[in-house]
Amino acid sequence: MKFCEIRILTDENISPKVAAFLRERGIDVIDVKEKNWQGKEDEEILDIAYQEQRFVLTHDSDFGTLAINEGKQNYGIIYLRLRSVNQHNVIKVCNHLLQLDTSFPSGTILVVEETRIRMRNLEIDNI
Repeated sequence: MKFCEIRILTDENISPKVAAFLRERGIDVIDVKEKNWQGKEDEEILDIAYQEQRFVLTHDSDFGTLAINEGKQNYGIIYLRLRSVNQHNVIKVCNHLLQLDTSFPSGTILVVEETRIRMRNLEIDNI
C-alpha cells in the first residue's frame, strides 16, 4: 500500500499538528497523546500498532531496535531521522511521502532522512 493508504499511530514525540496535517489528507491517524498513552513503553506502543495494523510514526530509533535486534512484531515503522524535527519540517517530509508512488508492505521499516529514504521489509528479510 502507498503512504496515503497506510494507517498510522503517531509516537508521543510527533507534533499534534503533524497528526492533524495527515488527517486532513485522509490518513487514518491515532495519536499517542490523544489516547493518554504517553510514558508507555515503546514495546507496548509497537504491540498496539501491530494489533491495529498501523505504522508507528516516530523520531525514536528504539522502535527499529526492537524490531530488528529483538525481533519484536511490528506492522511497520516510519522513523523520521531528521536534523530538524520542528513541525514544519516534519510536515514537509510527510507531504513528500504522500507524493511517492512506492508501496510500503506491512513489516516495512522506513528510515527517512533529509536527502534519502531507506526501506527494509523484515518479513522478506526473515524468509
